[in-house]
Amino acid sequence: MSEPKTEPLESQPNRSQVQLAGATPATTPASRETASVPASPTASAAAQASEPDRLLLEEIRQLGPWHMNIQLTESVFTGEAFASGGAIRDRERNKGVSLLNLRGYFLGKLRQLYPAGVASKTLLDCACNAGGYCFWAREAGMESAFGFDVRDHWIKQAKFVQGHRTVASTDRIEFQVCDLYRLPERGCSPADITMFKGIFYHLPDPVTGLKIAADLTREVMFFNTSTVWGEPDGYLKCGRESRENLMSGVHGLKWYATGPKVLSDILKWCGFVDRRLMFSVQQHDQPQLGRVEIIASKVPGLLDSIGGEILV
Repeated sequence: MSEPKTEPLESQPNRSQVQLAGATPATTPASRETASVPASPTASAAAQASEPDRLLLEEIRQLGPWHMNIQLTESVFTGEAFASGGAIRDRERNKGVSLLNLRGYFLGKLRQLYPAGVASKTLLDCACNAGGYCFWAREAGMESAFGFDVRDHWIKQAKFVQGHRTVASTDRIEFQVCDLYRLPERGCSPADITMFKGIFYHLPDPVTGLKIAADLTREVMFFNTSTVWGEPDGYLKCGRESRENLMSGVHGLKWYATGPKVLSDILKWCGFVDRRLMFSVQQHDQPQLGRVEIIASKVPGLLDSIGGEILV
């Protein structure tokens, strides 16, 4: 089994648009999105691809749009079927879906949280999309991973990656189509680490949804959500959204937090004793919105090595 390649560097956002979470480098959203790149592979790259690679890339294109750039083989990444470098920030150039490189940031944070390794850890990925965090968790040495998403489109992608990824182990990973609110019915075992990224603001009752995931989390949650930008922090703002858009929820009702403080309060109520703000950034293409990432822990002291702003 070959060593996974490092994906292209992820760009920093405009500093004027970022509310830094403290003074350490870890507080900037280094992994948020890469710079805009061509929306299709270059002719030279296509010409250099082997016949098996060309066939695999064509299957990837047929399963599009993709939101995650995931390495499958030594030479094939899901994102590079659409863009040189595997990323597209402009959603309109990718059927309304941003295409992101997220692996490096995630693995870096795991190393900071668990310097002795994650061999005994398990992962739960809520709204897993194409399953990238599950694959990278196993790549890092985690015991197992379970990912679910309410949309079959994303689970088809995750299972496709599982069937074609040769650069790291894909065993002990399970994917299911499931609504978060139905998750307790499945009798899932608690996981050490939970991903709760890009789902909070798509839920009609986000606090209940977050509590479901929190109750299945033993140690750490990676929490990321879209927010309203420029309004006083401290409340949730209701809105409507499409039920059909691949990047929307399925319930039609959504809630935006107005900043990290209200989210920290909710996470504290859910049982996370420590919470660190990794970044709060204004979205470049929708300036009325922001994006917040918080890492939260139920284990006192576990977040001491990851930097960021301590939320009270």
